[in-house]
Amino acid sequence: MIKDNRWADLIKVVKVKKGDFFQIDPGTVHAIKGGNLILEIQQSSDITYRLYDYDRLEDGKPRQLHINKSIDVIKAPHTDFKIQRKNIEEKNYIKEELISNKYYTVEKVIIKGKAKFFQDKKFLTITVINGKGTINDMQIKKGDNFILPSGFDEYIIEGELEFVSSCI
Repeated sequence: MIKDNRWADLIKVVKVKKGDFFQIDPGTVHAIKGGNLILEIQQSSDITYRLYDYDRLEDGKPRQLHINKSIDVIKAPHTDFKIQRKNIEEKNYIKEELISNKYYTVEKVIIKGKAKFFQDKKFLTITVINGKGTINDMQIKKGDNFILPSGFDEYIIEGELEFVSSCI
């Protein structure tokens, strides 16, 4: 399909809406179209292969593609990842487990009021995706990202906000 420029046969277009969560396994051909704001949680990698570039130009020339390297690592055909979300509802918050596997856990938390948590992971990343409030009396708001290191222990988040957390 790649060598024959049959992109419509290879690329599956998925309609997205605010709040969607996708698990994109290694070897999955993927792209984000314009007009979307995403939070990408990933392990850092020095390797990215460009398979297709929508005929965009850089300095008047097509950008370099990595066709053969891409073909070597692509998993095809694509199979959708089945997400089984789990919810924990407490007095002032809802915690939704978006994914948990042997490598990492990603959760979305909605706070309405004051909630106490315990950080017992190697580290915990937090991205505030909506609203504002405080963590241990420090102001936080939509767009803030921070890390709670190992040994941080108990913390209190207060306000009307949503955040996504991830840990290994």
